[in-house]
Amino acid sequence: MRPLASPLAWLAAVFLGVGIVPTARASPPPRQVNVVLVHGIWKTGKIFGPMMHVLEQEGYACCAPDLTPNDCRLGVRDLSRKLAAAIDARFGPSAPVVLIGFSMGGLVSRDYVENVVADRRRVRGVFLIASAGQGTLWANLSPTAGQRDMAIGSPFLGALNADRDPWKDIPLHAYWTPLDLMIVPAVNSRWPQGQATRVLCPAHPLMVRNRVVIADIAARLTAISPAVRRDTAPPAAARQRSSTTSWINEVNGRR
Repeated sequence: MRPLASPLAWLAAVFLGVGIVPTARASPPPRQVNVVLVHGIWKTGKIFGPMMHVLEQEGYACCAPDLTPNDCRLGVRDLSRKLAAAIDARFGPSAPVVLIGFSMGGLVSRDYVENVVADRRRVRGVFLIASAGQGTLWANLSPTAGQRDMAIGSPFLGALNADRDPWKDIPLHAYWTPLDLMIVPAVNSRWPQGQATRVLCPAHPLMVRNRVVIADIAARLTAISPAVRRDTAPPAAARQRSSTTSWINEVNGRR
């Protein structure tokens, strides 16, 4: 018999949405798109470890490049161009991709789609996790010019939010928490032009490890990129996803 997890670990898994323990299973069927995960300010691609593990178990080829300087001192556009170079180096210049951007990485992802990528048709979807689409007050207080791209009312965000054409054809979904102390006010993480899911996560950095967020992204990715050999998909994985989605609908309000 396997020992039970400690009560503290169990409570963390239930209330914080962390502590995902993937189950072992057969090799997953390949997917038709690749997943690119874009980290936030002062972070690296390592923050996506748990999420990448789950998505790779689902058959996705994932890439989480380290973008430097990660303090955004040179501005978001500098990081968007470096993201483009990393994507092309990993997957080539035309392979279809889905972007998952956390915090500042959400702005980098949007700027990549709107202003950097050579052919927008390669982008099949974008997910924003706790990303200040409308800016954050902390950036208004920053002495660094590049970081002020993320400030409320910045010219960069004004231009980014004014371009709605790409999002007519590219699915976009945002996740935000009202308890976010990094995005001030927290509602600035909501996406006015697409769907947004409110998640009761107690801290900004925990959003990328939140099991509700990870499970919902995995479910939505299935619609964007069906398996090449759908008949080989393990029934247990399908049952687990269905159960998790039902739990999401009960616990979190859809916005």
